[in-house]
Amino acid sequence: MRPTFLGFEMGRKGLMVAQKGLDITGHNLSNVGTPGYTRQRIDQVSVSSSGYNNRYGGSRVDYAGQGVNITGVAQIRDEFLDRRFREQYSETSYYDEKLSIMMGISDVIDQFAAYDSGLKGALNEMEKALQNLTKDSTDRSASSIFQSACRGMAQTLLDYSTRLDKVAEQQKFDLNTSVKDVNSIAAKLAGINKQIVNELGLNPGDEMVYKPNELMDERNLLLDELSKYGDIEIQNEQDGSVTVKLGGHTIVEGGEYDTINYSERTGGTVYLTWQSDNKEVGIKTGALKAYTDMINGRGNNLQSPYETLEKGIPYYKDRINTFARTLAGVLNSTIPKEIDANGDPVGDEYKVLIGAKVFNPETGKYEIRTDVEITAENMAISDEWNKDVNYLLPSDTSTNNSKYFSNLITKIKDDKSTEFVTFNTTFTGSFREYVDDLSNTCTGEENFTQGRFDAVASIAVQILDQRDSISAVSNDEETANMMMYQKSYQAVSRMMTTMDDLLDTIINRMGRAGL
Repeated sequence: MRPTFLGFEMGRKGLMVAQKGLDITGHNLSNVGTPGYTRQRIDQVSVSSSGYNNRYGGSRVDYAGQGVNITGVAQIRDEFLDRRFREQYSETSYYDEKLSIMMGISDVIDQFAAYDSGLKGALNEMEKALQNLTKDSTDRSASSIFQSACRGMAQTLLDYSTRLDKVAEQQKFDLNTSVKDVNSIAAKLAGINKQIVNELGLNPGDEMVYKPNELMDERNLLLDELSKYGDIEIQNEQDGSVTVKLGGHTIVEGGEYDTINYSERTGGTVYLTWQSDNKEVGIKTGALKAYTDMINGRGNNLQSPYETLEKGIPYYKDRINTFARTLAGVLNSTIPKEIDANGDPVGDEYKVLIGAKVFNPETGKYEIRTDVEITAENMAISDEWNKDVNYLLPSDTSTNNSKYFSNLITKIKDDKSTEFVTFNTTFTGSFREYVDDLSNTCTGEENFTQGRFDAVASIAVQILDQRDSISAVSNDEETANMMMYQKSYQAVSRMMTTMDDLLDTIINRMGRAGL
């Protein structure tokens, strides 16, 4: 005959499982809006009827039907989807950050190319002033107006160069902030690793039955966040910790972590190094790469091994500098220094109208130099023209040099053979065509980046939806589980009540007939 109270023990286990199932289901529902929460479930198994003690003593059938046990509370996660999402999220973050930087550049270039307020507007003012000089090459007021137009062009170029510098400064600040975020995440991951290992209290090789699920949720959320900044690899260790690699370098191992240092070179390029070995951080994708690509990006005009092939901020600064240098070259090589009575040039020297404003550390003052390369940042009116507004006019008022002003208009407005040389690349066309090409290049880069971002982001959303369908809390599913556990609880309770009635009959009523 079976032990009298075996049924009660089986019922007790059943009630415990049903109650814990209700607890976990309620826990899931209460965390439906908690970021990073992974739904949980109880792992329940039938009580084993086999074991060392009953291999020789009696049949296993004698020990069958002993009820249910809980082996742990598990998380519902798919490691493959986790890995795929983090890979895709890293690529999405790369194009997202690159697009954000491109939009900042585009804001500057769009104003740069504007017809009224940008370089085209400044060119229009120069051409209007030159038109008056073609009518009267000795008109002093027209000479003053042309000088003001050239000064306005220099100021316009300086303004846009400064705006690009501010975009670069902002991105460097954001990159430095992102580096601090990565270091903070690494420190938190190492700390959580320690907590998980301590709570598990397991030695390598032990079976992990009960897991600190909430700590693991926090760790997974941090791993998702870390994948935003670069390509990561995750190795689950037997003690419950994870080893994390960023760009192939181990950034977290157990309770230890490495950090990234942000540095800037003299030429303005930036680089990241590991604190442990001072080697440069090599990441293939992610926000950190987007920052470094765009801050160091010089397109095909690479001048150092530290620059990248992306058309970033240095690329567009080079293009604006090329415009300034080419325009200065035209202005400084059109009006002869001396002309004869017939208006023909005497010699091959030209009046230098534009120079470079540079700081002289010996005098502590700025000065205008003609032996320094002209850029958008330093373009200025030459000393000769500054001292005498009529410097470009003929010294003899009876001499007519209107044709040179006409030539200047042609070179600035209509000459499509002007060469704009930017290191390794050359654009041939008019000044307006050059501005249009620069604007179109920027727009094309922005549109391409937007397209790539849309494509990779849609894939990331699909993978996230797939992951959420497994890991996220479903109200309908949890409600169904709650009803199931409630029914189970009621059924086991009914079974125990029935057994109690049976025992009451056996103990208190049997053998009392006729008394």
